[in-house]
Amino acid sequence: MALLTALLVVPGLVGAEQAPTKEGKKRESTEIRTLLEAGRASASWPEGMVIHVSACLGEPDAKVAARVPAEMKETWEFTAGQVHRISFDDTNGKSTDHRVASRPFDSKDLCKDLLEGKAIEIAAEKGEGPKVGLLGSHYHRGSRSIEVTWKGETILHLYETNGPFLKFYRDSDARAFGALYARLASQARILFQSKPAEAK
Repeated sequence: MALLTALLVVPGLVGAEQAPTKEGKKRESTEIRTLLEAGRASASWPEGMVIHVSACLGEPDAKVAARVPAEMKETWEFTAGQVHRISFDDTNGKSTDHRVASRPFDSKDLCKDLLEGKAIEIAAEKGEGPKVGLLGSHYHRGSRSIEVTWKGETILHLYETNGPFLKFYRDSDARAFGALYARLASQARILFQSKPAEAK
C-alpha cells in the first residue's frame, strides 16, 4: 500500500519547534483561552484566525475494511465565513498547498467548538491513562492534525501520528482529540456535498 510505504506526515509536524517552558506555555494558553472566550461571547470568529485540519490514514480495521477506503486523506481550512478544501503539490521535492474549492460557512461557533472540545487542555498534555491514538477513526496507521493560527502565528498545534515517528496522547486527551477532529472535519465534509464555490 502506497500510503504505508511513504512517510505518513501531516504538513507542519516535521521540524516543529521544541515545546516552550512551563511558564511560557501557561502564559500562552491563558492568552489563547482569552481570545477564544471573547470570540465565543461575541459569536464571532477572531479576525486573522485560521483552523487547519488534516489527516492521512491507512490500514483500516479488518471489521470495516470492506466498507471504507483503504486510504483516507483530507485537508480543510476554516477561515472567516468559509471553509476550503486544500490540495498539495510536490515540485522538486518541495510540497506546497493551495485551496482548490471553497464553501460559505458560518464560523461564529468555531471558538465554542475549540473550547468545548478541550483544545487547550489537549495541548497541555496532562491527560490520564495509557497513550493511544487514532481513536474514533477506522484506521490503525497515519496522522491527524488540528492547527490554529492567528495573524500568521501558530497558537495551537494538536496532532497524533505513528508514522514515521510516534506521538500519541494519553487516553483522556486522545478521546477528546478524536472527538474534536471529527467535530471539525465533519462540518467541512457535509458542506462539500453542496454546490461548489470558487476558491479564494
